[in-house]
Amino acid sequence: MISDMMRAIGISGMSLSAKKERASVNLIQRAFHLAHFIFPKGGTCLEFGVFEGGTYSYQASEIMRQYPYSSLVGFDSWHGLPEEAAGVWFPKRHEKGGYSAQKTKVIQKLQAIGVSVNDQRFRFVDGFYSESLTDHLRDEISNVIFINIDVDIYRSTIEVLEFIRPLLRPGVIIYWDDWKDPKDEGAQAWGEHLAWENWFTKQQDFTVETLEVNPVNQRTMIVVAVDGQRMMAPLPTICDIRYHAQELADFVTHSPLEIDPDYQSFLRWKTRCRKFPLSRAMARIIRAMTK
Repeated sequence: MISDMMRAIGISGMSLSAKKERASVNLIQRAFHLAHFIFPKGGTCLEFGVFEGGTYSYQASEIMRQYPYSSLVGFDSWHGLPEEAAGVWFPKRHEKGGYSAQKTKVIQKLQAIGVSVNDQRFRFVDGFYSESLTDHLRDEISNVIFINIDVDIYRSTIEVLEFIRPLLRPGVIIYWDDWKDPKDEGAQAWGEHLAWENWFTKQQDFTVETLEVNPVNQRTMIVVAVDGQRMMAPLPTICDIRYHAQELADFVTHSPLEIDPDYQSFLRWKTRCRKFPLSRAMARIIRAMTK
C-alpha cells in the first residue's frame, strides 16, 4: 500500500533529493489526489484564488502527468482582494487590493512546466467574483470533482459558495485554505469560516464531512449528500475514502523525509503555553502591540 501512495504522489523511482521535494506533499495536494481516487476517470477542478499560480501549477502538472482526462479552471481578479463586507472583521493582510498578481507571470510558470497555451484543459476566468461568477459561466461547467477555496475574505467566500452550490454532487472534495488561521487566534469569527457557517445553516438536504485538518486549520471536506443524492457505487465508500486519505497523510507526515524539527519544537512550545491560563491573553496583547 505504501508503494501505491508513492505512485500517487509521484515519488516511486525518484532520486533521494527528488523524493524529499515530492514527499512534502501538503494538504491541498493530498486533497487533489484524493479527488482523483474518488473519481478515477477525472473531472473538473476549480480553483478560486490563483494568486501567483503555485497550487494551480501543481494541479496542472499532475493533470499532464497522470490525470489526462481532468481539467482545471482558475478564478482570479488579478487586482487583489475586493473590499470586505461591512461589519466583518479581517486581518490587515486581507485589506482591499491584497494578494494582487500578474496573470502573465502565472502563464509563464505554466509554460515552463510544459503547458501549451492551446491546451483547453486549462482555463482562467478573470474578474472580481461579483461580476465574473455568472449563471451562464456555471452552465459551462460540469463534472466537478475538486474545489480549492482560497479567497480569504467573507464576501468572496459567500459569492463562491452561491456559485458552486448547483455544481456540487456526492464525492466532491472541497479544500479550505484560510479557515481561522491560528495566527489570528482570539479574533472574532471572520473570513471563510464565518461565511461557511452562515451559508451552511441555510442549506437543505446538504451534508458534508471533514476529512482532514492540518496544524494551521486548513481543511478538506467531502460532500456526502446533496439534493437527494447520496454516496453510492461506483464511488468508494466513505470508509474507503477516509482510509485512503489517512494512509496518504500518514505516509507524508511520518516519513523521515518529512520531519521538520523546528516546526515540531514550535508545536510543543505552543502546547505547553496553552496550559497556562494567561497565555492566550498575553499572546493577544503582544500581537496587538506588534501590529
